[in-house]
Parts: sequence; C-alpha cells; structure tokens
Amino acid sequence: MSERSNTGLALLRIFVGYLWFQQLFWKLPPTFAGLYGYVVRESQHAILPGYSTLLQQTFLASCSSLSSPAGCTAFMPLAACVWTAELLVAISLLFGLFTRLGALLATILALQLYVGLAYTEWIWTYGMLVLLALVFVAVPAGRLRDRWCARKRLPWGFTLVRHHDR
Repeated sequence: MSERSNTGLALLRIFVGYLWFQQLFWKLPPTFAGLYGYVVRESQHAILPGYSTLLQQTFLASCSSLSSPAGCTAFMPLAACVWTAELLVAISLLFGLFTRLGALLATILALQLYVGLAYTEWIWTYGMLVLLALVFVAVPAGRLRDRWCARKRLPWGFTLVRHHDR
C-alpha cells in the first residue's frame, strides 16, 4: 500500500478506536446501568430467537426488575466483560497495538450488537461497524507491533500473517 493509503487507513483506525472509547462512558462500572437497558432490549428484540432466550435465561434470570440492574448477579460479570472488551478494542485501535486482535474482538462485539439490536435501531449501523472491524482484521492498519507480528514465524514454520512491504 502507498504511504497515503497507510495514512488514510491509520486515521480511519483511530476514528473507529475513538468511537469505541467514547461509547464506554454511558455504561461505566460499577453499576453498568446504561448497558442494562440495552441487554434487556436485546433480550426482547434479537433477530436470532435463541439469543433472546440465552439472555433471558442466563444473564437476566436473577433480575428482579427490567428497569434496574440491582440484584442481577449474572448480569454484572457479563457487563464487566463487555466493558473491558470494549476498552481493549478502543486501546488497540487508537494506539495501533495488536490491531488485528483488537479488530477481531471488535468484529465479535459488533456482530453481537447487530444480532441483538438491529431491529431496534437503524439496521445498517451495526452492519457497518462489523464491516469496518473486518477491514482492520484483513489489512495491516497498525503500528510496529502489528508489522512485527506480521513477519513473525512460529516454530513450526507458519507465518502469522503474510505482509509484503514495498
């Protein structure tokens, strides 16, 4: 890729990383109250019926109210994992560290959002987020650490990712 393409891709990566970072603040620990409403909505409107059942029977089963996460013992570990995963995605994409790994995690999170919330919001929002994350999985948009990983050979002779510098 040309230097201009690399710069454009890096700016896009930073923009998407900032998007993930900015979304951390409405669902802050220790209560994750903002996230709770979204999980409840996912359990009611998911495009995959089994996903709704999974949320209702596992993470929301112990909840006494659909308006407050108080008393939801299984929701809190889920919320902590989601928040931490989104923080890791933001750090990875903002700073270009392990970008492909961060993008893979972003793809998984965005797919989960698409499955759970596509019918409640503009359906293409999460679809575009999935596609953006897949671009960063496919194309080396990171810094030196990602380039080093791209050239690193594992002991059995398998290259992690083939990357040809020009």
